[in-house]
Amino acid sequence: MEHPLDTPESQATSRRRLITSLLAGGAVVAATPLLAGTARAAGTTDTTVPPNRDASDNAALNAALAREARLVGTYRAAVELANEDDKVALSLILDHHVAYANALKGYLGTQAQAAAETPLMQPSGGFAAMANALSKLENESAKSHADMVAGLKGIDAAALVASIVTVTVRTATALAIAAGASPLAAAGA
Repeated sequence: MEHPLDTPESQATSRRRLITSLLAGGAVVAATPLLAGTARAAGTTDTTVPPNRDASDNAALNAALAREARLVGTYRAAVELANEDDKVALSLILDHHVAYANALKGYLGTQAQAAAETPLMQPSGGFAAMANALSKLENESAKSHADMVAGLKGIDAAALVASIVTVTVRTATALAIAAGASPLAAAGA
C-alpha cells in the first residue's frame, strides 16, 4: 500500500480538516441550552424540579466569562503569529470562544461583569508548539468549567456551561492531535 507524501501544504490542510471536523459537532452542542429551554417551557409545571435560572449562579458564570474572555485574548495572539493556513484553524477556535463569551454575557445580562481579554499565555513557536500549549489551556478550562457545573443551581446555567465543556474538550483533543499526539493520548486514554 502506498502512502501519500505529507507535504507542508497537506499538513496544514490536514490540520484544518482535523480541527474543523472535531469542532463541527460543537455547533449542535452549543445550541443545546437554547433548545432545552424551549422544550422545558412546554413541559411540566412540577415545582420539585430545579429552577431554570438562579441568581446565586451569577458569580460562577462571571468566572467562566472571565476565563473565556482570556481565552479569546490568547487565541487572538495565536492567530496573529500563525501562518495563513494555520490562521484558519485557530480562527475557528477563536470564534468558538467569542461565542461562548457572548453566550455567557447574554445569559447574565446586566449581571455580567467586564471581562478583560488578557491572554492566559503568549503563544510562541511553530504551530505544533502553539497547539500543544493551547491544548493544555483548553483542558484546564474544561476541568474548571466541568467542576463549576456541579455547583450550579439553575438548569439553564448548567446546560450552558456543560455545552462549553463539551466543545472545549473536543478542541483540546483536536489541538493535541494537531500537535502530534496520538488520538488515544489526545483523548486522555
